[in-house]
Amino acid sequence: MYRQLFFIFFLFSYLELGFANDNDWNCNNQGKEGWACGDLTAHKNTDNSTSSAPSLPATADKKKSDLEQHSKKEPVISNKPPQVASKNSGWNCYTGGENEKWNCSLKGADPKGQTKFVEDKAGSFSLFSDAFDLNQEQKFKMLQSNLKYDPWENCSNASGKYRYVQGKDTRDTVPMNVTADYTEVFDKEITSFFGNVEIVRADQKVSSDRASYDTVSETMDAQGQVLYSENEISLFSDTVLLNLKSNEARLRDAIFISPSGPIRGSADVVYRDNKFLSRYKNAAFTSCRPGNQDWVLHADRLKMNKQTGKGSAKHAWLEFKSVPLLYTPYISFPTDDRRTTGILAPSFGSADENGFDISLPYYWNIAPNYDLLLRPRYMSKRGVMIGAEFRYLTEKTNGLIGLEYLPYDILEQKQRYSGTFKNRTIFTPSLDSNIDLNYVSDDEYFDELNNALGMSNDRFLQSQANLNYHREGVFFTTHFESYQTIDKDVLEGDEPYQQLPQVILNFDHSFEDWPIDIAMDNEYVNFHRNGRVSGHRINVKPSISIPIKTAGYFFKPKFSWQHSEYFLNNQIDGKPSSISRSLPIFSTDSGLIFERDIKFEDSSFLHTLEPRLFYLYIPDKNQDDIPVFDSSLYDFSFSSLFRENRFSGSDRVQDANQITAAITSRLIDSKTGKERLKFSLGEIFYFKDREVVIKGKPERHGFSNPIAALSGQITKQLSFSSDLHWGLEKKDIARGHVQLTYRNQPHQLFNLGYRYREADERSAIKSISRIDTSIRWPIIDNWFGVGRLQYSFKYQSTTESFVGLEKDSCCWRFRIIWRRFANTLKDSSTNDFVFDENNEIEMDEGIFVQMELKGLTSFGDKVDEFLEKNLSGYQSLD
Repeated sequence: MYRQLFFIFFLFSYLELGFANDNDWNCNNQGKEGWACGDLTAHKNTDNSTSSAPSLPATADKKKSDLEQHSKKEPVISNKPPQVASKNSGWNCYTGGENEKWNCSLKGADPKGQTKFVEDKAGSFSLFSDAFDLNQEQKFKMLQSNLKYDPWENCSNASGKYRYVQGKDTRDTVPMNVTADYTEVFDKEITSFFGNVEIVRADQKVSSDRASYDTVSETMDAQGQVLYSENEISLFSDTVLLNLKSNEARLRDAIFISPSGPIRGSADVVYRDNKFLSRYKNAAFTSCRPGNQDWVLHADRLKMNKQTGKGSAKHAWLEFKSVPLLYTPYISFPTDDRRTTGILAPSFGSADENGFDISLPYYWNIAPNYDLLLRPRYMSKRGVMIGAEFRYLTEKTNGLIGLEYLPYDILEQKQRYSGTFKNRTIFTPSLDSNIDLNYVSDDEYFDELNNALGMSNDRFLQSQANLNYHREGVFFTTHFESYQTIDKDVLEGDEPYQQLPQVILNFDHSFEDWPIDIAMDNEYVNFHRNGRVSGHRINVKPSISIPIKTAGYFFKPKFSWQHSEYFLNNQIDGKPSSISRSLPIFSTDSGLIFERDIKFEDSSFLHTLEPRLFYLYIPDKNQDDIPVFDSSLYDFSFSSLFRENRFSGSDRVQDANQITAAITSRLIDSKTGKERLKFSLGEIFYFKDREVVIKGKPERHGFSNPIAALSGQITKQLSFSSDLHWGLEKKDIARGHVQLTYRNQPHQLFNLGYRYREADERSAIKSISRIDTSIRWPIIDNWFGVGRLQYSFKYQSTTESFVGLEKDSCCWRFRIIWRRFANTLKDSSTNDFVFDENNEIEMDEGIFVQMELKGLTSFGDKVDEFLEKNLSGYQSLD
């Protein structure tokens, strides 16, 4: 963001100047008669027309004889004061003599009364005065008009990034054109240009009142409203002195626009010491569009080094709405994407658990592939916490080590800490490893110390490591998995099993000339849990299928054989410690696809009808002696109608003699290919009872609950989805869900959903009856309201709610939300909040603020990340 500030000083170093006389007006002071102007062409040598040359010295030599001959005749020297000559298009008027008569000349198109700014040096000091006065703002608008595109054109619905992409650089091959009212050469060394000087090459354009070039010292001096513009910069200055040999430069009263930020700014004096180092005096810049000065960063002294990628400022201060907010006597910062050591923007908030909460990170760039982030954090109710995150990167490995330490928690009167270690190594394109280890000091660490915007609701903290190998037809992994209980209500022995390790080796292959697919899934796991039955499980499952598919139908018979071996420890008395199970599995999936074209008024659609039959047979085998390590009942949905096993894991294999009948119909827009409407209906018909269960009684009914699903795209912005399960036993709705979604990106979002589910003892699923609605909607002048409400009708309690405001402008964004949330954990198997015996949950609330200055930094909490996770459809624009 800062690097654009010194980019302007490389602009003149590549100029190859030529000079020429142009047809223009020559004005002379005639005393009392005022200014007399005539066509300069009459006094010029006809050979001295506009010319192009690769370099100034060569051009000067070429025109030497013409200039000398011209000066011997009647040298035409304009008496028009060079300091007031205007380079701008429009009327240029001057006065002279005692009668104050005006003499005007027109350059370019007639502005027809359009206002033209004039410099006004008068001004007064005020503590809350604007950073850029009216005269400067007018100049900014002029610079803005010289750019190919307006950098702030799309700031209302994008990040404001400049959309022009420069093509191939042609400056070295395109000739340079120089025009002026007249030129002079002194002693074959100095060439001067006077009046409406313009230098053009490719996308580069320089114009000034006068300019001179010294061939001996290789210096160029341009004065009087110097304007430079190209695709990447637009610059205005009173004077520019440039040494082409040493790459030194000096500019006075400079203002600029750099569209890649986009940023604009000014400086009293700009020094370029060499190709890399530049210095500024009394500098100010902002990313706001011309005419808007909501925030401005000032510095008495500013230095930037392109070679090191670092900059520094003395006596820097930030003002917002003309009110000074932050001050620092010295600050260093990066000028490009290279990392640099320094203090990062603070984050702060407030919540009931911790009180006022503020963190001030410090970043230490140790080496190009190592860095350290220190996060001192103060909580008014708990004390000071120290956090650190060390990152490393090598050719094949990257990872981090994170620690947090609270020496003394004032509320809990104890020390608390957490640690994490993450590592990923890519040995070859086919072989990689991952490590993710985590630990906390106590069960309530995340409940009480985690930031309220990013609170973890899991009941268990997972640690895992794996080694993976994959290539076409082969997959191998070795996986270690362990859990730490972080919910005080979980009883000892109820935590998940540790897998130390799990080894998976899978093969699959499809024949090109034959419709045959073969596969084999192999697994070994060592399950461990203190005080409970543990042991080893080996599972092998070869399969063969014959998929036949055309445009109108598909047919896929499949045969599998699943064999499992268990070697158990701490087995319950009376049950075997070694168990073997073998089961054949046969399934056939088939379907038809019918299509027809239909028309509704002026719209044409493709209508499909897709009946589908899925048959599954698995013989019954008693599995009561097999412990349940990692198996559970899948949540019943439309996709469950076509599963070979209704249990996850391998500890239970269902018995089945059943057929699924389903039908799907779609309405597809023929022009866009979008699915405008979709309806699905399906049910399982059982030919025998299901004897295999995890707990509870066998299932005796002959039909599954029918499932219907309907979704559609009503308009481009409005869509809906719904599903309904009809309970055959209670002859009532077993579960249902409906969701209405409105998306008019990026400003208008609305979600309204309702979910109902009755309890299921077999899967320990609790009943649900809740509404969930969220919104982002414009209010006035780029102010947006955001909010969400999740309410449980069963518990008559709000589990999640927040409301807030968001302001979005071209150069800054402000977010503030008030959040009331369930400060408790979720059941990992049901994803529901854990209520106590009184059907209550612990609630917490807090206020969170984020201020983002575009192109500079962001202060406060990461409200944008929270909204992306908790407001469906929300997207941060940057």
